[in-house]
Amino acid sequence: MVRMRLQQRVPAPLPRADGALLKVALGIMIAGMLATALALYLTHGSEEQPSVLQAARVGHVALMIPKDLTGPSEQDDTSRLVGMARLRLDWPSLGPVQPGPVQPQSRKRLLITLSPPDKVNEPARQLATYARFLTSTVWSNPGGLVVRGFRKGSPFEGDEFYVSVPDGRGFAARCPIETAANLDEPCRITFQHRGMDVNIRFPRAIIADWALMLGGVRRTIDGLIR
Repeated sequence: MVRMRLQQRVPAPLPRADGALLKVALGIMIAGMLATALALYLTHGSEEQPSVLQAARVGHVALMIPKDLTGPSEQDDTSRLVGMARLRLDWPSLGPVQPGPVQPQSRKRLLITLSPPDKVNEPARQLATYARFLTSTVWSNPGGLVVRGFRKGSPFEGDEFYVSVPDGRGFAARCPIETAANLDEPCRITFQHRGMDVNIRFPRAIIADWALMLGGVRRTIDGLIR
């Protein structure tokens, strides 16, 4: 009977001070768990996500292009490009261009269009076409290039022709003498690589680094071919 009475006895309530201390400890534990969960969320959220690949075909060449290399653009809908591919690369990293219409002065970009090969873009034919309209004046330019102007009234009036020595087969680009305020990549060159025509628009400020630019673009394209 004594044992039964002891088992039925209700435990004495905790003192008020002990109850308050227990509530504080419980609150600290909950706050710590929430802080840990938030830290884990932020850590995983900040990890770099793998680039989404987009399949493309240019002529007979199959490509897998990371979406971040196509660059942000509100004007161009890359889904409408048929038989072509477009890249926007940061210079000099040749990585993705950061979002935003305006680039800092210290950063440049390359706008690249890949299209099926066209005979008019063969180096010898391009040089023969331009040669008919060039002036006789020649001057040198940093980077081992020479510059010639185009005659007035020609289709290329207002442009300058930058070519590598001795015959321009390594590099041949046109740049406008006066650049429009809204055109950040006024110079343009077209050459053939891996069964595609490669058109690059680039800033005049980097023309002296033409060999690095062409080599980097070729290596980037080689990495996209499947």
